[in-house]
Amino acid sequence: MCAMPRVGVGPAAAGRLRRVLHDLDSEALARQLACDLSGAPVGRIPGSGYRAGAMEDIIRRSLELVRNWLLSGQEPGGDVLSDLYEAARAAARCGLAAEDAIRACCSAARAVRSTLLEAGPPEGGAWLLPHLDVPWAFLDIALTTVTRAFADQRDLPSADGDSRAATLFARVCAGSATTIEDLDRAERLGFELGGPHCPFVAAIDGGSAAAHAGLAARIRSAGALACTEGHRVAGLTGPGFDWAGFLADSTLILAAESATGDAGLADAVGNLHDLVTLAGRAGRRGRIRPDDFLTELMLASSPRLAEDIVRRVLGRLDAEDPSGTLSLTLRCLAAHGFNRTAAAAALPAHRNTLLYRINRIEKLTGLDLDRHAHRELARLAVVWRDTTGGDALARPE
Repeated sequence: MCAMPRVGVGPAAAGRLRRVLHDLDSEALARQLACDLSGAPVGRIPGSGYRAGAMEDIIRRSLELVRNWLLSGQEPGGDVLSDLYEAARAAARCGLAAEDAIRACCSAARAVRSTLLEAGPPEGGAWLLPHLDVPWAFLDIALTTVTRAFADQRDLPSADGDSRAATLFARVCAGSATTIEDLDRAERLGFELGGPHCPFVAAIDGGSAAAHAGLAARIRSAGALACTEGHRVAGLTGPGFDWAGFLADSTLILAAESATGDAGLADAVGNLHDLVTLAGRAGRRGRIRPDDFLTELMLASSPRLAEDIVRRVLGRLDAEDPSGTLSLTLRCLAAHGFNRTAAAAALPAHRNTLLYRINRIEKLTGLDLDRHAHRELARLAVVWRDTTGGDALARPE
């Protein structure tokens, strides 16, 4: 490991450094960097098994390691590096390449260094100079940690053809101008680059990264463009592609659209990712269509509005009732079509108790649960809270 660069330049410099690093929003920065590095579109609804999600986790941990190193002046030890090690192993299980994991660490180091430079260029004061080498010193440690994690994760899927397909898929979705390299990739894969293109996302229920790599290879052998994205496969087919053989597998979840113009491919693929996530949670298998989860998809297409609805309804209940009793009651009412008898039996709660809770809900939220429009607002808030699990969105709008 590298020796820690000397950083002691006095209390004023330390105070300025703390202020700069305190303003660094690791969560938002990790999401943005992961989105920039991912290339291919992903969904808005949080789901497991994404390459982008695994990359975001590595970036987030790397940002915190560099920041803590700068603040403490101490090189990270094995106990804290174990978090980065485990994140790298999880990334390997999701099918992320070691090179991509290292790129994630590099992006975090560059981001912290850029933050320092923006706070004060070298000619602006001596306080900054001793700190600029810390991000690069971190990369030496990160390289060793990530390489060891990937070597220890033995059940890695074969990446034959997958990297080439992933690059081409990301470029087509981004609407990039076709290059000679793209034509060569398409020819090697046996894929008709000229279109029209039909996007799809598929997942194997309970399948490993290796199983998904195998699925992607079989889809490519059938003439489509397919690449693994963690524990799912995404890509493009031509019109009339025959999914029957693949759907014979009862564990397959498939969301596919008809021919989509290049300008709409990224949004279409993102929606299909969301559809597969929702289907997996609901225990659905086979071919899934947007109509099956129309409310969730509509909310996901306007996440800021959806979050506003949640704050308008459930936010007030959460603030006044930390126990969650009122939120649970409203969720139960929505699930039973606001039938009070059915909701009371499901909770269970005495009818008078339910009426008391409804009165409190209406008083706190300003809703009238006898009005259809207000019931629908409450239902949308419950649906979106359940859809996101109360967490932040999968990616920024």
